[in-house]
Amino acid sequence: MDITPFNEPPTKYDFPVKSFRVLPSPFGEYNESSKNPVVYECYVEIQDIPSNFPMGTNPREQSLTTQVARSIKESLETDLGNFQIKNRGIVVSAESAVFNTRNSTLTINMTDFEVHGNIDGGHTYRIILDNRNDIVDPRYVRLEVIIGAEDFFQDLAKARNTSVQVKDNSIAELEKKFELIKEPLKDVQGMDLNEHIAFKENEGNKRISVENIISILYNFNIDDFPDAERQPVSTYSQKSYCLKQYIKFHNEMGDSEESKKSNPFYKMKNIIPVILTLYDHIESTLNEKYKESDGKGRYGALKGIQSKKEGSHASFKTEVLDKDLEFKSPRSFVLPILSSFRALVARDEDGLYKFEADPFEYYENLGAQMIKNTVERSRTLGNNPNALGKDTGHWRDLYNLVDLEYKKHLINRLIEESKVTPH
Repeated sequence: MDITPFNEPPTKYDFPVKSFRVLPSPFGEYNESSKNPVVYECYVEIQDIPSNFPMGTNPREQSLTTQVARSIKESLETDLGNFQIKNRGIVVSAESAVFNTRNSTLTINMTDFEVHGNIDGGHTYRIILDNRNDIVDPRYVRLEVIIGAEDFFQDLAKARNTSVQVKDNSIAELEKKFELIKEPLKDVQGMDLNEHIAFKENEGNKRISVENIISILYNFNIDDFPDAERQPVSTYSQKSYCLKQYIKFHNEMGDSEESKKSNPFYKMKNIIPVILTLYDHIESTLNEKYKESDGKGRYGALKGIQSKKEGSHASFKTEVLDKDLEFKSPRSFVLPILSSFRALVARDEDGLYKFEADPFEYYENLGAQMIKNTVERSRTLGNNPNALGKDTGHWRDLYNLVDLEYKKHLINRLIEESKVTPH
């Protein structure tokens, strides 16, 4: 029974199946013009399932240490005869499929790994591949093949991945919404940060989440936070909100060359490396600035500061550039200081964000006062770093400190210019 008679594509998967059936679309047969999806269902013995289905279409990496993964593994090992019923199975998108009725073999054709591959059941698939060599008795898994899903596979993946909710960043990465910031992330102090950022779930080999990156950058959104009155406290207290705002901007403004120019994250593309380097620099030097401020006692003894225990081999690293730290400061110390330098950001002639003055120079001059204010405010809040991070008044005071210094600079410049201007 030749179901979808296309020319044979370059990538094929041939394997025996059981109980094969076709679920054609109620809106008509699939063809090149209608694109009405068709669904094929079958059972596959776990020893026969191909070991190299494309996984780029799955919205998240697979973590095999969760309770859900352990339950799937236990069911695979113990549910003889019932695993294919208890388990949700595996769903793949493909260009075409052919079922050979003579030998009950299914041939799946996948030609574009951007849209063809595993959509749901990635954990089940990984667990089967990792454990099938240890299983002697027959086990079957339910396989669903969907033809004609190319135009909506992201929505399909989002809808199917509901047993454990897929995080927003995984879907956003699948829909390529982070391309907007990936270009400026390629060179941050000579480092391609894209290689170190977990853009989707369960990328355990990546050291920093895209949610953290977005929350840092969101401090410089001068469209939403143009002055001292509104402060981006959500970057500390609600990182997930910052990510949702990023996705919202992308959805509303699109990614065409013209429409994306209204997106604050597009506007800040030229200063993204500076923002992230500044964050790293502040995190690295707060201890030094605390000493400059004549702070009493050791910085490492302050509430919320982590310091190495004697004899410990544990090391602290900066969040962005992974540099060695003697002390690890809480985000509630770092973010409000970083955010204050938003006072130096303006728009250039093209509407893109730029620094009107060097934020590193301003930090060099104001950093000691900033950490002094930070520690004092923390103490008034009961030495509670979490309360400090949510204190809008503290964010506003630091912003005003930078803003006032910048305005003094402008006034002095005008005075100097007036002295040399002929009357």
